[in-house]
Amino acid sequence: QRGGPSTGLPTKTEQSDLNQALFGRHGDIMLPVISASTSVDCFDVAIEAVRLATQFMTPVILLSDGYMANASEPWLVPNMEDYETFPVTFETNPEGFSPANRDPETLARVWAKPGTPGLEHRIGGIEKDFTTGDISYEPENHQKMTDVRRDKINGIARYIPEQEVSLGEASGGLAVVGWGSTYGAIHQAVKRCRQEKLDVSHIQVRYLNPFPQNLGELLAAYDAVLVPEMNTGQLVNILRSKYLVDAQAFNKVSGQPFKIREIQDTIKSLLGA
Repeated sequence: QRGGPSTGLPTKTEQSDLNQALFGRHGDIMLPVISASTSVDCFDVAIEAVRLATQFMTPVILLSDGYMANASEPWLVPNMEDYETFPVTFETNPEGFSPANRDPETLARVWAKPGTPGLEHRIGGIEKDFTTGDISYEPENHQKMTDVRRDKINGIARYIPEQEVSLGEASGGLAVVGWGSTYGAIHQAVKRCRQEKLDVSHIQVRYLNPFPQNLGELLAAYDAVLVPEMNTGQLVNILRSKYLVDAQAFNKVSGQPFKIREIQDTIKSLLGA
């Protein structure tokens, strides 16, 4: 993400594409959206994006931004054996095969490699029958397919980690909620405020759609919520509408990242310090 719209500020940073990632497609359909927080985090998040894409047979949007793209930090090349594997399976038996077959738990379609003998099938953009995979204009079928596509993405929440608190307690006076490259400034600001005995915690959201199952309950455990974003308040509006929390926006759309002091001063103002 960079300063926009259009060519905009091509060498500057912004977080203005969240709404585009979440809602920017024709038709009533969602996609999984996740975000990296640091340059190093991009490695793990890319692996997670592939896991979700292959397990649930869906495109996945991974958000980064210009600040991360131009940043650098020490990184120890990991031992890949330390990473949990996620097996990818392909349909191989023509008997009973249909491209419309779905996993009953994840609702993901089966995956057949193109050209596999006996598994040839047609794909395309026209709505398909839920059972046969043939083209269908039936209203009841379209309603069912719309519901299934929605339920498949929403169901991913059962297969991702619960939201953790990056710094501080799981309840209290103020939660500062971030996503993307605001991580560093938020974390340091919260750390400094906590050193001054202020009741503040940091929550960094990686999974933006679907949200972790416990996120709403976690936010409700704080007296106040602050959401710093390099946009005009895209995540904060979603949190307000989905969880009915009185989250406060702290927005900056200048092409420049947040300074620690900016967030620190805002925290103190909200806490009356």
